[in-house]
Amino acid sequence: MSRTIFFGTILVLLLSMSCTPHRQIVYFQDKEKVGDTVEYSLPDYRVKPGDILYVRVMTLEEESYRMFNSDDFTRSTYGGRDNISVYIHGYTVNELGYIKMPVVGDVKVDGMNISFITEHIQEKVGKYLVDATVVVKLVNFNITVLGEVRRPGNYYIYDNQLTIVDALGLAGDMTDFGRRRVNIVRHTPEGAKFASLDMTDRRSFSSEFFYLQSNDIVYVEPSIAKRLGFADFPFAVLFSAITTTILLLNYIN
Repeated sequence: MSRTIFFGTILVLLLSMSCTPHRQIVYFQDKEKVGDTVEYSLPDYRVKPGDILYVRVMTLEEESYRMFNSDDFTRSTYGGRDNISVYIHGYTVNELGYIKMPVVGDVKVDGMNISFITEHIQEKVGKYLVDATVVVKLVNFNITVLGEVRRPGNYYIYDNQLTIVDALGLAGDMTDFGRRRVNIVRHTPEGAKFASLDMTDRRSFSSEFFYLQSNDIVYVEPSIAKRLGFADFPFAVLFSAITTTILLLNYIN
């Protein structure tokens, strides 16, 4: 009987080591009783030198379209272009904060958000064309997601209001062995800034790192179980062997 107790104890220990507590894997728990509302602020991205802007002046006349746009494509929607085309035919903000457009010439964009830049270019184009529509997008917004996610890689985003949740969604969510405390590396003029967000706590919504910036690196650490090698351990085979042994010992006794 003592051998049965011994094997049973081993089985319980192995089960406890291989399992992750519920509180460590569930997202956005109300750990500090903050309630059902968490305040956060939307980012207001300001264009800076080195950024690339996709600018299109949409007109009814094909000739006018070709005059005011830098490429030789026929008119199409922004979503129909691939990344390479967008980069090639985008406008890079120079060190003085300007982009240079056909007909319109130099346009100051440094320190402005996308909405203001759109209105600014629309006003300049309005001096030449009637009923033209200006479309402006930031196209060099990209992030890198690494570690314990299902699809790690570099992702190009055409939306400057990307959250850490969106990034994890793009990468297919964390794996079963991903630690729910996510690390973020952000490049700034002063150097790299490091932060860590606890995705099991809904207070992460109020962090300044909840909304990502271009060139941010998101890294999901492996859990203790993965680091100790339990991810590849054949628990099913071991549990079966121990269970069979216990049954045999009980039968013999």
